[in-house]
Amino acid sequence: MSHAQDFPRVAGVAVPLFSLRGAQDVGTGTILDLIPFIDWLARWHQRVLQLLPINESGPGETSPYNTLSAFAIDPAYVSALAVIDVQRSGAAQEWLRSHAVRQRMRRVRAAPQRQRRAAYQCTVRLLAYGFEEFTTHPDERTAVFERFCQRNAWWLDDYALFRALKERRRWTSWETWTAPLRERATDALAGATAALQSPVRFCRYLQWIAAEQWAQVRAHARSCGVLLKGDVPFVCGRDSADVWAHQDLFDPSGSAGAPPDAFSATGQAWGLPLYNWEALRHTGYEWWLRRARQAAELYDMFRVDHVVGLYRTYAIPTRAGGTSGFVPAAELEQRMQGHALLSAVLEEAGAAGVIAEDLGTVPDWVRGSLTQLGIPGYKVFRWERLADAYLDPRTYSPLSVCTTGTHDTDTLAAWWEGLDQDERSVVLGSLDLTNSGPSTQDSALDAEVHLGILRRLYEAGSALTILPIQDLFGWTDRINTPATIDPNNWTYRLPVETGQLDETPAIRQRMEAIREMIDGSGRS
Repeated sequence: MSHAQDFPRVAGVAVPLFSLRGAQDVGTGTILDLIPFIDWLARWHQRVLQLLPINESGPGETSPYNTLSAFAIDPAYVSALAVIDVQRSGAAQEWLRSHAVRQRMRRVRAAPQRQRRAAYQCTVRLLAYGFEEFTTHPDERTAVFERFCQRNAWWLDDYALFRALKERRRWTSWETWTAPLRERATDALAGATAALQSPVRFCRYLQWIAAEQWAQVRAHARSCGVLLKGDVPFVCGRDSADVWAHQDLFDPSGSAGAPPDAFSATGQAWGLPLYNWEALRHTGYEWWLRRARQAAELYDMFRVDHVVGLYRTYAIPTRAGGTSGFVPAAELEQRMQGHALLSAVLEEAGAAGVIAEDLGTVPDWVRGSLTQLGIPGYKVFRWERLADAYLDPRTYSPLSVCTTGTHDTDTLAAWWEGLDQDERSVVLGSLDLTNSGPSTQDSALDAEVHLGILRRLYEAGSALTILPIQDLFGWTDRINTPATIDPNNWTYRLPVETGQLDETPAIRQRMEAIREMIDGSGRS
């Protein structure tokens, strides 16, 4: 069965939400920081904003792919200072006026890297003051909040109780809780809900505020003609509300991961749970379809992370005696499973576009299945290598997303610097840039070469050309290095405040050149 998806021929920028630098942030980009950034994109004819997952992670977790919930928005992303309850709270304002807090805020705002733990703690504290104000002085907004809770009860009730329990138990894993809570005995859940009534309601309040701010951003993006592109992680964290609430849908005997590839000679164990595919099939993949439904409410299009894992998951055992391998093991089963699940996701997504992250070790038949379904995959120029050349982006299929790299690769400038002179010549020859006179002798990516590469990518046959923001300007800071535990991972922040990007002459000059390329390639 084929599904027609209509993707416009447009250009866009990929940037994590946490990388934005707002005028009032507390160490990380926030939801309302997207508004001036969207204005900036629209001004330069960039029509897609691609984000990493915005799901909540634990307080000490920086990766947006190891999530505390498949549905909850990270409270650290709430623009707390813009919340009316925080503004009305005398306790919040008194706390903000203290010398120690003002000093700490100045420090985290000026920090070159994301300060997630500090931002999380500060934001949740401010919202706790706001919640107290909201509870003490109810108004017409109370009914709006109650409707939100009722409408989202199918995930919000389990999440709110889980998060309240986690906080009460100093964020220990649910697998170490007492058996009645761990196994979700009815009496234990009822007792915990009664005992934690206020903390549970606070967790719901956090999600309501986040959803209200997101709706504001979504409406603004639509008014500017900018499409929001989200990212749906392949699976949530093992220590998550979803695994606790739906233990039958997951297999705790191993870790999801990747087989040996260019990133790791021994494969990668991600520490993420395996699915119980038989149980998921029995429910008609309902949990996954709910994720697709929510993604379609949040975004105009969304990327399905690690799409090959929906066909076959690489399992790495966490218990003695287990063996590594794909689940399901047989190719026919793999084909049927992935095709059936993605067909259902497309139906559930409705008007929202579905895109597959099909990078890494992916069998040809998976990409054939994606084509049959009408789901675009990725064309990362550096990986489209032929025997003696790179594939010319102008020959890419319209059913694809053209890009220079991902959050897991080094930047374009760093990649270029790592090539030898002969390979740089191959790049320029493949892009028909050798006659324009750019030099391959200097290891640094000079402006002429850089602009030439960008021009070809905007001219690509792909419907979407979406480039990481670093690669627009030749910046070298990367977002993540796979298979490593590094304090720099997931901490990248823009060097300039979001609302002041055009006040930097070099940025403005580069965007003028890029806008001309976008218009000339028919992407405006």
